[in-house]
Amino acid sequence: MSLKPSTVARIEAAHRFGAFYRGYLANHLPMALASLDRMGADEATLERFEAQHVETHLEPIGNDPRFAQAVEAFAQRIALEGRDAVLRSTIGHLVTGTGSGAFHGAIRTAFALESGSDREMAHALAYWTLAFEPLPAPPALTGSETPHEVLIAISRDPRFAKHRFPGKNIAERLQSASRDPAFAGLVARVDPAKLSVASIAAAMIRVYAASTDFTMLHGVTGTHAFRLLAPFSSAPALATAQLWQAVVAAYLGAGSPAAEGEALKGSDALAWKDIHARAIRCTDEHDIKLAYSCWEECGHSGDDLYRRVASSVVCHALRETVEC
Repeated sequence: MSLKPSTVARIEAAHRFGAFYRGYLANHLPMALASLDRMGADEATLERFEAQHVETHLEPIGNDPRFAQAVEAFAQRIALEGRDAVLRSTIGHLVTGTGSGAFHGAIRTAFALESGSDREMAHALAYWTLAFEPLPAPPALTGSETPHEVLIAISRDPRFAKHRFPGKNIAERLQSASRDPAFAGLVARVDPAKLSVASIAAAMIRVYAASTDFTMLHGVTGTHAFRLLAPFSSAPALATAQLWQAVVAAYLGAGSPAAEGEALKGSDALAWKDIHARAIRCTDEHDIKLAYSCWEECGHSGDDLYRRVASSVVCHALRETVEC
């Protein structure tokens, strides 16, 4: 299901704003507008969210000439080569920094793909390129565990449990964690036969349900984005290993939060139509995007934990109590 033409027009009209604000924070407006549209928001809701977001978050693109130049370069390439060809030729490099900008480069690029807007794709790829911070090549994967089992083991390790790596944001802590001497060995613990986008996604939603950690929220939405972009990779196994490495670094950087059990803060009883009705009333772009990604991933995997997490997120955000 594609976005309404009016929503695509809103996204493109917002290209007067840059991809960053306050120096390093990511512009979430295009992703939030797409999520709201897909979950049934009407024009008044989109207008209200856009106005609030512009007022509190965004800065003119003219403030960042480097970004404006990168946008134009990608726009010219897309016009000459086509969107899909440009994605195929750049994704192999960019996924070495899947966690760049707290996964927002991958997330915005995936949403741009869903929007169908070539201009938004140029903005997304320009953002990912400027936020790009690669990780080292993944080590040989020689373990016997699933991704979730690896994260559980890390959470029980006194070297890492509740040890938050230094950095002022998710991306900096992710990079700090990747430089720890133990990092490569932790990545290598996974069984390559058990490593897939699906198994990483299953680990991410379980860790988020256990911790409601803000970094792990980005792991959920980032893995959803990666699934949409993966078909453009010419080396899918390597790209998946690079996603896994970024997830481990983000998890360590966040202080290896709880990976077992559940700590959902709101009711998990809502059906999807009720989740959507509440999600479009949320004001925080992270709640909106998480609800949308959970809906998409639930439809893809059939895992009901996504519905339960989305229900709890929107109920908590709106301070609602729902009786089963």
